[in-house]
Amino acid sequence: MEQPQWGSVPPHGTTMQMPAGGYGLPAGAPPRRSSPWPWILGGGAVVIAIIGVVVAAMFLFDPRGRLVAGDPTPAPEATTQEPTSQPTPDPPASPSPEQPDRATGLPQPEGGRLKDPVTGLSYEFPGAPWRVPESVGGGPLEFMWTSAALATSQENYDGQGNNWSGNVFVGELPDKFGYDGIPSMRATAATLLHATEESFYSPTHGRKIVQDKAIKVDGKDAWLLMFDLDFSKESKANGWKWKKERGAFVIVDRGAGARPGLVYVSVPDNLDVSVVDRVLDSLKLS
Repeated sequence: MEQPQWGSVPPHGTTMQMPAGGYGLPAGAPPRRSSPWPWILGGGAVVIAIIGVVVAAMFLFDPRGRLVAGDPTPAPEATTQEPTSQPTPDPPASPSPEQPDRATGLPQPEGGRLKDPVTGLSYEFPGAPWRVPESVGGGPLEFMWTSAALATSQENYDGQGNNWSGNVFVGELPDKFGYDGIPSMRATAATLLHATEESFYSPTHGRKIVQDKAIKVDGKDAWLLMFDLDFSKESKANGWKWKKERGAFVIVDRGAGARPGLVYVSVPDNLDVSVVDRVLDSLKLS
């Protein structure tokens, strides 16, 4: 994936025509009285239009103001995504009481495994060329990554100093993605895919869903959404070192009173996509 630039990084109107006044009255005839019904009906139409806007908004946001996917089911067929402009970033958020201060550094692997200190999720560390970065921010989507592993796929891939990289990020799922218990897992995973694809995978590409299913992580309910991205056309035109990329989201329900854990893995094909399966197959929750 394009290395996220954390902290820097991606109507129809209606008019109402009022009835015109009467014409052709005989000279000296008393003027007609204007009927109030056009105004009443016109006002009613405005009220109906306002209600329609409010109802539409209710389908886009839940009662707590969280983002909800319009179509909770990811399309299984390949699609083409056009490049999108990067949004203006929000200022970096201060660490919450539940999060460690990232200035102290992210956890390092121990005994061949990397454990996230907040969620308790751990996995087999891929090893070189993968490394733990010095820090990682929330970015425009306000992810709450509390552990990470990165590997460089291609330095300066765009000629503008940006690197393309693979990643394994773990942390708590932000509330804004609409998680509302185990039955909402699939819809939340779809929202995550659409949001990250728009923000972090701007080059034109195809997308195919590989797996979209319920799983267990140490007996806890979880959801896996795995996908392949195809950059072959752009790769050939630009001389990139990778052509395709495999990614996955895993949402893990940690029980009442705890936010779900989130694992986000994305590996370009020149970094060995089997890393995705190794990480996911080794997931544990302690």
